[in-house]
Amino acid sequence: MSIIDKVKQLISIMNENELSEIEIQENDTKIILKKSTSGYTNIVTPLTAPLIHQPKLEQEFSPHALPKESENIVEIISPMVGTLYRSSAPGADPCVNVGDFVNEETVVCIIEAMKIMNEVKAETVGEIVDVYVNDGEAVEYGQPLFRVKPSTKE
Repeated sequence: MSIIDKVKQLISIMNENELSEIEIQENDTKIILKKSTSGYTNIVTPLTAPLIHQPKLEQEFSPHALPKESENIVEIISPMVGTLYRSSAPGADPCVNVGDFVNEETVVCIIEAMKIMNEVKAETVGEIVDVYVNDGEAVEYGQPLFRVKPSTKE
């Protein structure tokens, strides 16, 4: 069974039993689902790291763009597992392209997870310099999606 099928099954169990949180561990994978007023939040983490580091992993789940240490580049990462769509509707222009300027509120793509369309915002200011994913491609939690060169001009 794929990880997406497992997450779907867990969400179904949560809904049927009116649960707000569920956690499952299988082999070297741990899945945590928390239901909030804005929908589901999921965390899928390999268990190769000691459990002492768990709070750090939950912080990393944040969909915020992450700076690259070796260069002045910020990566926008996937906040969840799902199917990425570069545009808001079939046949529409992509939300952003290389060379486009983005700010914190700019929607850079949509990720479909569990039949729910989730907007991914840039959460940084700058120019898109690389696009790592194609329209309709499956993405994983924490996967880099875009590279942004930070800027202060608009």
